[in-house]
Amino acid sequence: MEPNSVSEDQGSLQSRCSEVVGGDIPKSKQNRADRFGINSRVKTILSNIESNEAHVIGIYGPDGIGKTTIAKAIFNKTCDHFDGFCYLENFREKSGTNDGVIELQETLLSEILRDKNLKVGNKYRGTTMIKERLSFIRILLVLDDVDKWVQIENLLGRCDWFASGSKIIITTRDKHLGATLGKCFSAYKVKELDQDEALELFSMHAFQSNKPKKDYLELANQVIQYTKGLPLALVIMGADLCGRSKPEWKSAIDKYERISNKEIQKVLEISYEGLDEIEQDIFLDIASFFKGFSKKYAMDILDSCDLNPIYGIQKLIDKCLISADQYEKLYMNDFLQQMGKDIVRRESPQLPRKHSRLWRYEDVLDVLTENTMKNLKFLVVSNVDICGDLKYLPNGLRVLDWHGFPLSSLPSNFRPQKLTVLNMPKSRVILYKLLEYKSLTHMNFSSCNYITELPDLSFATPNIKQLTLSECMKLVKVHDSNGCLDKLESWDLTGCIELKILPSYIMMTSLKFLILYECKRVGRFPDIPKEIKILKFLSLAYTAIRELPSSFRNLIGIERLDIGSYFYSCHLPSSIYKLQYLRKLSLHGNVQFPKDVEIGRQALRNSYGGFSKYGFLMLNFVKYLTSCFHLSKKCLLSGSENLNLQDGIMRFNGLHFLLIEDSKFLKKIPKLPESIRSVYAPNCISLNLQSLRKLFLQFGRNLRCPPNMKCSCVKGNVLVDSHSHQIDYSSQRSLSEFFLIEEELRPTLDAYLINFGERYNIIVPEKKIPKWFNHQSIESSISFWVGPEFPTFAFCIAFHLVSSKDSNANNDKCSARCDDVISWVCVVNISINGHKQPFMQQPIFQCLKCDHLWFYGVPHSQVQQNFGNLMQGDRNHVEVSCKTSHWTSEYENFAPVIARIGAHVECIYPQNSIIIHNNSQNVHENIELAPLLPPFSISNGSHMNHVNLNGLRHRRTSTSCNP
Repeated sequence: MEPNSVSEDQGSLQSRCSEVVGGDIPKSKQNRADRFGINSRVKTILSNIESNEAHVIGIYGPDGIGKTTIAKAIFNKTCDHFDGFCYLENFREKSGTNDGVIELQETLLSEILRDKNLKVGNKYRGTTMIKERLSFIRILLVLDDVDKWVQIENLLGRCDWFASGSKIIITTRDKHLGATLGKCFSAYKVKELDQDEALELFSMHAFQSNKPKKDYLELANQVIQYTKGLPLALVIMGADLCGRSKPEWKSAIDKYERISNKEIQKVLEISYEGLDEIEQDIFLDIASFFKGFSKKYAMDILDSCDLNPIYGIQKLIDKCLISADQYEKLYMNDFLQQMGKDIVRRESPQLPRKHSRLWRYEDVLDVLTENTMKNLKFLVVSNVDICGDLKYLPNGLRVLDWHGFPLSSLPSNFRPQKLTVLNMPKSRVILYKLLEYKSLTHMNFSSCNYITELPDLSFATPNIKQLTLSECMKLVKVHDSNGCLDKLESWDLTGCIELKILPSYIMMTSLKFLILYECKRVGRFPDIPKEIKILKFLSLAYTAIRELPSSFRNLIGIERLDIGSYFYSCHLPSSIYKLQYLRKLSLHGNVQFPKDVEIGRQALRNSYGGFSKYGFLMLNFVKYLTSCFHLSKKCLLSGSENLNLQDGIMRFNGLHFLLIEDSKFLKKIPKLPESIRSVYAPNCISLNLQSLRKLFLQFGRNLRCPPNMKCSCVKGNVLVDSHSHQIDYSSQRSLSEFFLIEEELRPTLDAYLINFGERYNIIVPEKKIPKWFNHQSIESSISFWVGPEFPTFAFCIAFHLVSSKDSNANNDKCSARCDDVISWVCVVNISINGHKQPFMQQPIFQCLKCDHLWFYGVPHSQVQQNFGNLMQGDRNHVEVSCKTSHWTSEYENFAPVIARIGAHVECIYPQNSIIIHNNSQNVHENIELAPLLPPFSISNGSHMNHVNLNGLRHRRTSTSCNP
């Protein structure tokens, strides 16, 4: 029996989406549904249903994502396996009144019991009848579009009476909806369509075909990029553009980016209307100002506006209106952001000055010109000059963000009581002219070259949490009292090259990050009179500090320490061994550890030999492992000869990460501890081949990748396609443009302390991918077949730097080293059975001077967890592809290309398959691939993890590592 509630109204918007994306999915249309990714999503949920005891399953996600489509597909696929079944759609709307609840109860009973004459009288009697008559029947019930738990209770009463094996599926926008059920509830988030699925769905509406017309492909891809995989938008925009000319398409796309489509917006606004007034204010503020900002930063500002953001932001996350990534940055779908801005515009369509929020330059200028800003709370200005003095700023400001402020001080009558953020980078401001702003929590005066001294802030801004003074080139002195700022959590003095005088002592009970990176004249570190547990990250790299005070031992909670310089020898105190929580140690230049130090009754006679036994119990990362080098002459690390790592490094039995960069003389990397996961040796061009082979084999063993595995699909030599690689000039960016891309991808400081779990990286200069990678291709992609589960997987990519004067790059013409510095953003995608997803999001390769190999491996458990939902049956086709999405060249002499990709994976040979050998050749060991370079910032996006390999700020002349 097909329930009437699943039948579709062909005139409704929801019907239009469901019909093409999957709808009721009759068997004749199931292949079409599979193409749009429905089958893989349904399979994941069904697997979840079968593998746990939860009888209530929530399918949640934003409006227009396809929740209803998936629910209908699951219903039609499984309903015959239950004693009774019912699909109740438009549940939120119908349950809003007593009559609506009664109607739903009667529909439920009549559909399952097959008695259309049943009447319940009132809703209380209805819940009793439902429990009495259905508690012994194994039922499947779908409640489509639920936004409050009380709606379910009004229909069913409590949810503890269902017969064993019954399943209740609800679609909702609210992740938190079933939280009160505990283990009885299981939630599944619907993901956006990937690029291939989105293009096919869009094409069905725009071209009445499963692919776009060739001459419309570029325009179609612009729409796909804009819609971000939202099925609702793809359907509506596809239907709108169907049959139109190219000029009409271009005009429409431009309009879409400026003005929300009313049909799309009408659906999306349902979630917004379900928020209370304060939650709506938070949503509009994030849409207007805080997308991409730190969650902490936004919460401090919103708290100053009395908006209770701790609860409100989490509510928006639960409602799928915003999200926070692993680095706690706030994000929002572009359609939702556009909807929020449109809601603000509608406050006064013709008079922007009456809007509650302004973000367009023209509108802001109009308001500032007419001084109509008495109620202004947020003011964000960039590079606006002023004729004369600034005489007025509203005292109600919570945020004053003025990049390039042209004056030395703010108006004398500016007395804000709730100012939370004062950002004035690259300004002419002089700090001692600032008045008291006791409510301030965030100050940014980076690159302010008129600042020579940081005055006493303990009275003026006692609540400051984040203080940024990076690149203040004229800053010389910090007032002594600033060593006692109790609320300060993060203090960044990066690149203050004239800074000499710090506070004599530090007694900050909240300080978590202290960055003195490249403060070249700082020669003394403050005393630490009392134990500080909260400080986690201390960077003293490239300072003039030669000796740390004995009180350094009081930094008992420190997890990461960067220290040392090429210009001075730094001697560490014996108390360094007592830092039991130190996990990441970054040594620059010549750093000397104390010898013959007694801990208990034992002496540490070898500076590294006793680390794992007596101290540094949690240490798993060492950079520039200077004391393990053999130096035949007294010279600096960067210029040393006969530079090698000694076998004593094996005593670091918890070591995970090792980085040695830009060393021309490092010849050998010895066997490393079994705990090792990542080795980065960018630009170390003297590493010998035998050492690298052993390194790759060690990582292969750690991953349990047998080196003698053959490809099931090819007997004998590996087949590859011969190809000259074209430079993608369309992705070239200037240095300044690339810097902005880096800024956007750069994680928060907290990310420098994250432990990303088991994954394996190698980045070294080398010519050839090891031959034990059983699939290799001279292309930017490689494909193979695997079984029902994704096995342990490792890939290796050869990056070449080729002359930018050559439009085509031939493998044999690549040089060992180039007179240029190259950086690029890399995109790695994985496609399983035609469904493409990011394998890891936007790795950044930075400051590269020659060709490199990049090895990346993940164990079976991680790959299966991330991509298992895309596996279908016993044979699954996999394609891994890589491309450079943005690149820059310091001298514009060279450009990056992907020369070869290899994969090590246990593959299968599918029956009834044909291998085409056209345009193929064998890869022989004597094919030369020039030496290569590394990704410096591997960002986890959706699946894999983030590794920043470039220290605290990106430099064009050197490379450093921050896993």
